[in-house]
Amino acid sequence: MGLTVKDFAKTLKIKDDVLLERMKSAGLSHSKPSDEITPADKLAILKSIKERKTTTTASVTSSSNSGGVTVKSKGTLTQPSSSSSPSSEGLVDNIEAKRQAAAENLKEQQQKREDQIKEAIRLKQEQQQAAKKVKEQKTTSQKPQAKVNIKDQLSRAANAYSRREASFNSDSDHQFEKPAEFIKRDIEVPEMIQVGELAKLMFIKGGEVVKVLMSLGVAASINDSIDQETGILVAEELGHNGIALDDSSVEDEIIGNINYLDAPQTRAPVITVMGHVDHGKTTLLDFIRKTKVVDGEAGGITQHIGAYQVPVGKSVITFIDTPGHAAFSSMRARGANTTDVVILVVAANDGVMPQTEEAINHAKAAGVSIVVAINKMDLQGADVERIKGDLAAKDLTPEDWGGNIQMIPVSALKGDGVDKLLEAVVLEAELLELKAHYQGPAQGVVIESELDKFRGAVATLLIQNGILNVGDMVVCGSAIGKVKSIISSDGSKLKTAEPSFAVEILGLSGVPDAGETFQVVKNDKEAREIAEFRENKLKDRKVLKQRDESLGNIFESMGQSDKKILNVVLKSDVAGTSEAIVAALMDVGNDDASIKVVASGVGGISESDANLALATESIILGFNVRSDNAAKKIVEGEEIVLSYHSIIYELIDEVKARLSGLLDPIIKEEIVGTAEVLEVFNSPKFGQVAGCMVVEGSIFKNKPVRVLRDDVVIHQGELDSLRRFKDDVAEVKSGTECGVGIKNYKDIKPGDKVEVFDRKEEAQSI
Repeated sequence: MGLTVKDFAKTLKIKDDVLLERMKSAGLSHSKPSDEITPADKLAILKSIKERKTTTTASVTSSSNSGGVTVKSKGTLTQPSSSSSPSSEGLVDNIEAKRQAAAENLKEQQQKREDQIKEAIRLKQEQQQAAKKVKEQKTTSQKPQAKVNIKDQLSRAANAYSRREASFNSDSDHQFEKPAEFIKRDIEVPEMIQVGELAKLMFIKGGEVVKVLMSLGVAASINDSIDQETGILVAEELGHNGIALDDSSVEDEIIGNINYLDAPQTRAPVITVMGHVDHGKTTLLDFIRKTKVVDGEAGGITQHIGAYQVPVGKSVITFIDTPGHAAFSSMRARGANTTDVVILVVAANDGVMPQTEEAINHAKAAGVSIVVAINKMDLQGADVERIKGDLAAKDLTPEDWGGNIQMIPVSALKGDGVDKLLEAVVLEAELLELKAHYQGPAQGVVIESELDKFRGAVATLLIQNGILNVGDMVVCGSAIGKVKSIISSDGSKLKTAEPSFAVEILGLSGVPDAGETFQVVKNDKEAREIAEFRENKLKDRKVLKQRDESLGNIFESMGQSDKKILNVVLKSDVAGTSEAIVAALMDVGNDDASIKVVASGVGGISESDANLALATESIILGFNVRSDNAAKKIVEGEEIVLSYHSIIYELIDEVKARLSGLLDPIIKEEIVGTAEVLEVFNSPKFGQVAGCMVVEGSIFKNKPVRVLRDDVVIHQGELDSLRRFKDDVAEVKSGTECGVGIKNYKDIKPGDKVEVFDRKEEAQSI
């Protein structure tokens, strides 16, 4: 789960309800502390808080705002373009004039110093020559000669130099004075910024920024980098106006200069099939495609995004099939964002389920049209009107109820109503008037990617504009490569691919992440520059994440030293599935135990994966992949836990079981019997013996006991002896008298109770 209202309230050091009230005033719809906050929500909240601060302190800041200075880059001051007053212009001009005068004065004084030093050296040389002449004259003539005091002349030169130095230091015109009042500035914060650089932008010491970061719960030194949101928050805390700066990068320069000169033409629609797990999405698609995909899927559930092109009438429609399982939320969101129309499949005998609601929300968030397929009409219990009522409650009102949502009853198994569904989809697509550019370099989105043992990195691309050709240089995220082969959904090889085509390409240098954009560029140089820029940004994010994780581990170890961690190394067949499994594993756990994904990736389990698992004491999970021989030797030799899976919920269940096994068992106490002391005897053989009546349950000799007086425990120990008449017994049942001797305890009295209990261990489960 991401950042919640409660977490952000802790960061801002305010109460949950106060933050919710401010969020409401900022126009946000959050109502509970557990609601998630996106980066956009954060900026809206900060903007609202900033406006609130400026309105309440308008009288104080009006004067300082008039002298506002915009910080464009390190150490550069520029005047605001339109809002700056004459006084602010004069202030800036005055500072600039003083700076120039100081620079000229400094240069002049340096020149004077150099001249004085030369003069002192010249005087010294002259005095030395004069002394030499005096000495010569003394040897040739006995007449007394006037002495020249070299020391006095040198001291006079030194005194003159020091007077000039003093006058230079006393000249206050060249010195900068500390501002008498605070100047509020616009601080432009890039995506990543060093703490020291941020301090320079605000003209304060780095230690001040570090203090503010510590108060916000971020432990960072002056040389550490922080993200844009944190930087803006720090600037706001210090009274400045934080502005998110979009870095003008190599990527923007190259990709931003790609223009399509042709007029947009009509393109085929892209349709995404969404809905709850096992409601018949893939079966419906199978009937449309006239092939059986669902039969080959493990557990009968879709676990990858599939893209298929199907001829419908005279046109071709691209279908994207998304998984309905709860773990694949990000895939469904990605499917909705890359599509034109969503076919929402709802089982007529089941109704609106959690993932159905989620699919509706994803489609609405992406602003995509929805056509509902009410499936499984061939089964008993199918109730179309009930389904329509449930959907109407979710703001999807059917056309026959006065709404604008087409709802078509179908049977994916028999094919009933599928033609009507396709007509409805084509009609919806025609209303949208979908267009794209057919000339120029291709660009679009990566739907899925994998590492094939024989073909290498394979990416499934959805082309949104331009034409993709074999031999084009492509950038996908931080992966680059020349397109070696274009393969359509039916397996045939193509030379070119148009907009709305979903194709696989070979030839990339690595496996791009699903959801990344791709772009055809002119040459290898441009591709490398973009890839390098993206790689550096990715490294910065990783460093930031690792620092946050290590700090989190430190705080966890300080607060909960006994928390159990299960380390996992995950390898899967495709990138989207890997992302979904990692997200699902992060949700497993509680305050006592959690999972840490040490590494995740695409492709088979290699020797390096096995060595990493050995070094970090991790288990290895393989999803639709296997280990190579080198990895097998390490796994078997070091007895590393390795398990293979092909169904996601089975993988999650196994991890839950292993995590539960790490937890300490819960020890529960159960009272098995109580006896009341009637009389106390002193026996020379057994010591103090209590004559008791068992009033409840049974008394056992081999179980621990407690002695209670006035229902308060005064002793806990074990029995020394348990006798019935003269016989030693192991158990005495309720309603029977017995003699009890308690080991190392001699203070038992009539009226006390002897309570026998048993301890049982119960395994904890996540």
